[in-house]
Amino acid sequence: MTSLDDEEKNDVRFAISPNLIEKDRQVYFSDYVIELQNEEDEKRRRIRDARRRAEKEQRDAFHDRLSELAKDGAITPDTRWRSMEDKLSSEPTYEPVNAQGRDVACDMFEDFVYDWKEEYRRDKVILGRVWEMSKKDFVFDTSEDANAIDDFGKMLLESSADHQNLYGEIRRMSTRENPLYLPSIALFFKDLKEDKESGKKNADDESSEDEGEIKEDEEEGEKDKEGEEKED
Repeated sequence: MTSLDDEEKNDVRFAISPNLIEKDRQVYFSDYVIELQNEEDEKRRRIRDARRRAEKEQRDAFHDRLSELAKDGAITPDTRWRSMEDKLSSEPTYEPVNAQGRDVACDMFEDFVYDWKEEYRRDKVILGRVWEMSKKDFVFDTSEDANAIDDFGKMLLESSADHQNLYGEIRRMSTRENPLYLPSIALFFKDLKEDKESGKKNADDESSEDEGEIKEDEEEGEKDKEGEEKED
């Protein structure tokens, strides 16, 4: 009893009574301590749960921001953390996540990009098959406006209409609600556009080289002709 403060000593469970032996008072005291410990444990549990909820909300907010940047094209499946770190570190959603651990934001970014890359890798196989079936009949519009991409998606649907499995996959890509990032069809469209522009550039370079060679041949021919005239 000597360890109890005045308030605790006034608790009726510890009141001096001729009907209570020392052993009973010790049992009551133990029960009281257990109740206090349970209350403290419950308080800590509530604090811990509240902290976990808050941290999850912070991570969700950062993940949503990654999704927004992906839809805008600022992040692609091939984007590296190092190239985005400075930009992301200035985002309001970054600091709360960074406070959870030095590598948390980086790990979230890497997981986000990895999942996206894996999804596009699988979808690209399907898109490539349908594209091979239809590219001869499709006039490729290299603009990147929404209408061009929508028309491209419709073309893929029409081309795969006679192939149930392919059609189902293209429809899934076309009608996905609330995508986390730029849809696979849009990414595939961008890849085709880049390939087309790259091919055109290579063709232009080859054409320029051919023109240069022709010009050189003409100049050499003129020099040979002038030499022959001088000899005559």
